[in-house]
Amino acid sequence: MARPPRARLEQEAQALRAWAEARQLFHAIGGSSGRLTPAGRGGGAEMFSAAAAEALTRKPITAVGFNPNRGDKGTVIVYTARPLNAGERSELIESYDRQAEIEFKTARPLVVDPGAASLAAPINLARQWSRYTCGSSVSLGNVRDAGTLGCLVRDREGAIYGLSANHVTGGCSNARQGHPIVAPGIKDVGAGQPDPRTIGYHDRAGPFVAGDPATVPPHLNTDAAIFKLIKPDEISSWQGDFYDTPAEVGDPIEDAEIEKVGRSTRRTKGVIESELAGSHPVSYKTTVWISAEEPIEFRATVYFKPVFVLRGVRRAFAAPGDSGALVTQLGEGNRRTAVGILFAGRESDVSYMLPLRPLLDHLELTLVSGHIPPAGA
Repeated sequence: MARPPRARLEQEAQALRAWAEARQLFHAIGGSSGRLTPAGRGGGAEMFSAAAAEALTRKPITAVGFNPNRGDKGTVIVYTARPLNAGERSELIESYDRQAEIEFKTARPLVVDPGAASLAAPINLARQWSRYTCGSSVSLGNVRDAGTLGCLVRDREGAIYGLSANHVTGGCSNARQGHPIVAPGIKDVGAGQPDPRTIGYHDRAGPFVAGDPATVPPHLNTDAAIFKLIKPDEISSWQGDFYDTPAEVGDPIEDAEIEKVGRSTRRTKGVIESELAGSHPVSYKTTVWISAEEPIEFRATVYFKPVFVLRGVRRAFAAPGDSGALVTQLGEGNRRTAVGILFAGRESDVSYMLPLRPLLDHLELTLVSGHIPPAGA
């Protein structure tokens, strides 16, 4: 059966979001207003019966996604701050009279706090510097955080860089060029753990501009930064000991099987559940230490578009500390392509990804594959 046009499904999802915003039922950052307000400008026709929609005053919508590969007519996925009970869900589904099917999932408002990284997975001390791999812990050299080295990339002159999330190694665009990047990340330094080492220096970040999407184009924003490696022959392009970074970049496909290797949860499997409709707000809070006497606090909301929702299979796809991990997609014959950078995730919730291709194109970079395989690979 032919799938519905993607643009039509996205338009339906966007209409539902506009309806929720007009009635103060959409709260991606804050809490619910606790009341159902009349339709406002841009709200459009009613999406649900008044009785069914009442549940959304207590459990507000945090995002609206769409998946053209799920169901005969595609599926709109509504994410709420708290789980709906069976009766609330049934009443909402029954009163929804549009072309697509509809599902309800839970996703809390998205806040990124680099200092919230959980306990890291154990590191093999015997081979800590035989080859440091992608998927391992990194951070700015004087900030008590830890995230993930996503992959290696190469510029037009052939120089090799490490790629991670901007809030991991770029200080939310507040790190100065030349700021040391250490591995493992400072939060993972301690007795019985690998000795930290400077592996590179912060070079630049992709666009990361706070502000309302009416004035700051959200499709230009990305949460990613690169650092130039000091000794590229000490860093492997492999994702842990599991698989190599693919050379090919792909586009995210909903319901496709995905994998990632991250600092906190290591190798996990999942699916791309949906693309979010409209621009999605993300609240950041971090402190970057330029020097011992010069802290810079960053508190802002940044909007991104597109954002993809990821869900783990059998366990959470990611946890705090996995930010920056490279998300790979498996196609026919287990052909692996790189499709995105993970920038947020909770062990009890969904994870979020930004597409990789626009970032690499903007920074004029290509993926590095087959570089210094780890021992025994």
